[in-house]
Amino acid sequence: MIELLQFLFATEKDQNLYHNRDALVKELLNEHRFTFNEVKDMLEWFAPIVDGKVCHEINPHAIREITLWEKQRLPLSVIEQIMQWEQDQLINSGEREVLLDRLAFLELGMLVDSEDIKAILDGLIFHLQNYKSQLIKHDGITSTYCQPNNYSVH
Repeated sequence: MIELLQFLFATEKDQNLYHNRDALVKELLNEHRFTFNEVKDMLEWFAPIVDGKVCHEINPHAIREITLWEKQRLPLSVIEQIMQWEQDQLINSGEREVLLDRLAFLELGMLVDSEDIKAILDGLIFHLQNYKSQLIKHDGITSTYCQPNNYSVH
């Protein structure tokens, strides 16, 4: 699935997940010869983002502790980079949570080259900052990333 994510982000076809999903799936299967399972896994990976179940409002005073689950699935350099971007205000706390969750879900660990991780990380940031902001509905969202009206990060 890593190759598929890299392809989507490099070609910016990830935007088609919102407006032209069926055509994208057909293209990936027929023209680019990704397997059905790869495409299915990619759709599941994007589902929390595409379905609008991402909360962008997290209490800025909350303390964020990296979980054991995240530590086991992400290289420390990636975690540090994400936290630094948030501190430098290049990403917000909601984007931080999505990045940590989706990258940890891939179980990148030591099995993936750092350039592969960077391509996915950069692509996902671009995706969140350019496609989701116009499409997410913020009213009454409860998700794995945060809980409205709760002052802690989950």
